[in-house]
Amino acid sequence: MERLAIGQVGSPHGVKGFLKVRSHSGETEHFMRLKEVTLALRGRETQFRVEEVRTAGSMVLLKLAGLDTPEEARRHSGSEVWVRREEAAALGEGEYYHADLCKCSIVKDNQRLGRIRSVCEGGASDLLEIETPAGRVFLIPFVDEFVGTVNLDERTVELKADWLLQ
Repeated sequence: MERLAIGQVGSPHGVKGFLKVRSHSGETEHFMRLKEVTLALRGRETQFRVEEVRTAGSMVLLKLAGLDTPEEARRHSGSEVWVRREEAAALGEGEYYHADLCKCSIVKDNQRLGRIRSVCEGGASDLLEIETPAGRVFLIPFVDEFVGTVNLDERTVELKADWLLQ
C-alpha cells in the first residue's frame, strides 16, 4: 500500500482534542472522506481512526480517536498526515504528487544529469532540488521555461536549460 503525505499538523483547536491541519495541496475536500490517517513525527508513526472533520477557512480540523484533550493533541503538533494514495487529493492536468517527482531523474537530450531529491515551495513556483552524480545540489524552478516533459512511467523530468547544472 503506497501512502502520501497530505497535510501538516499545527496546534490543537478547542478543548476536545481537534488538530489544525494545513493541507499540502491547498484542497480540503478529500479530508472529508477520511476514515483513518497515520501521523508521522521524527520517525514515529501512529495510526488513528478519524472521528470528525471540519474546515475552518483554509485549515482542516481533525478529531482523531484517542485524542480528547488539547494536551493529547499537542503531542502531535508538527506531524505529517499520511493516507493511502487513493485518498489523497485528485490531480488535475499537469499536476504531480511530490512523492512521484522525487522518484525521477532529471535528463537533457536523453542524458541523465541528476536526480530529484525533493520538491520545495518557492513562492512563485515549486522548486526541484536536484543532486548531480558528483553530489552538487541545485534548485530549479518547476516552470515551463526550465522544465519540459514529465514522464512518470520512465521516471524522468526533462530539463530545457542544462546551463543550470554547469
